Amino acid sequence: MRTAIVSDLHLGAASGEDVARDATVRRAMLEEIADADRVVLLGDAVELRDLPLGESLRGARPFFEELGEALGARDVVIVPGNHDHRLAEPLLDSLSLAGGDGLSLQQRHGPSPGPTGEIDDWLGPARLEIAYPGIWLRDDIYATHGHYMDCHLSIPRAECVAAAAMLRAARLPEEAEPRHYEQVLRPLYGFGFGLAQSGSARLASGVARPSEAIWKLVASSRKEGAGKGRRAAARAVKAGAPAAIWTLNRLLDSSFKPDLTSAGISRAGVEAAAEMARRLRIEAEHVITGHTHRAGPVDDEAPWPIPGGGLLHNTGSWVFADAFHHPGAPPGPYWPGVVTWVEDSGPPRRVRVLEERPRDELVETVSSIRATRR
Repeated sequence: MRTAIVSDLHLGAASGEDVARDATVRRAMLEEIADADRVVLLGDAVELRDLPLGESLRGARPFFEELGEALGARDVVIVPGNHDHRLAEPLLDSLSLAGGDGLSLQQRHGPSPGPTGEIDDWLGPARLEIAYPGIWLRDDIYATHGHYMDCHLSIPRAECVAAAAMLRAARLPEEAEPRHYEQVLRPLYGFGFGLAQSGSARLASGVARPSEAIWKLVASSRKEGAGKGRRAAARAVKAGAPAAIWTLNRLLDSSFKPDLTSAGISRAGVEAAAEMARRLRIEAEHVITGHTHRAGPVDDEAPWPIPGGGLLHNTGSWVFADAFHHPGAPPGPYWPGVVTWVEDSGPPRRVRVLEERPRDELVETVSSIRATRR
């Protein structure tokens, strides 16, 4: 079975950076995956933490309609992540109603009344299934969005800081099960979804995501033409980061690091994903994640080993954040538009569908998407 994996579409994002909402980008993706026997949307397919549910789904509807038309009576599997965790709730509820709290590495569920039922209708003849927290694609290949790695990330993203606070009350065992991660993270996802439904997410976005704002400030300060004020602010942030993170670590008994460089962020993501796979004891030759938006390993990198055996892969994203892509620079590992293929044999392989797309064209695409919201 030929499986095409697409991660981190974030369809319906308030930022407009979800480039798969653009018809030409969707066409390029659908041409790449047209021969797939199965398509796996590996988490954060729909952005459900920015805007009310109906508004987010309306932004995502054209994608699902065109995907269903392209695939016909083939399989679509949604593996929910942190931003669309709501799509896993019916499955988790069914487990609870059945009287158990066990959540294995792969639980399957059909579409339910509500968001997944709507998506199922839009997909037409394509067959929709929900798998959580991951899916076995072959006996030797396991795929999960990777949001559990937030319990191990050393970068002080807002969600990782919140997870560290939760971990003071709910420690993860060395040999963990998915339910242990859910005990820490599920309340945070419910809170984020609730904020979006009340309309508070728009008001709180700058407060709820300070680390993301800091990264964008530091990244954009390096861009050609960045003003003196922006460069000075970035220097101040970098100078103050070690002291702030030291205080945070003392308060939360955590181990965050002040390295906000691209290399530091990439390294932290790989280490956290490997630790997640080790604790869950995923006995696979290859483990595929998304979540960090960092496709890899890229051609000039060494493989990413998992302690105890196996290799880690990341299928990137379909999000274009201008601050992380400098004018004139070649596409880096955070460049959007990656499809990961799993065949009947061999390791996963990645295709960078948008690699030749000019940066200015993607900037214009994001601007056009934003304009439709006004």
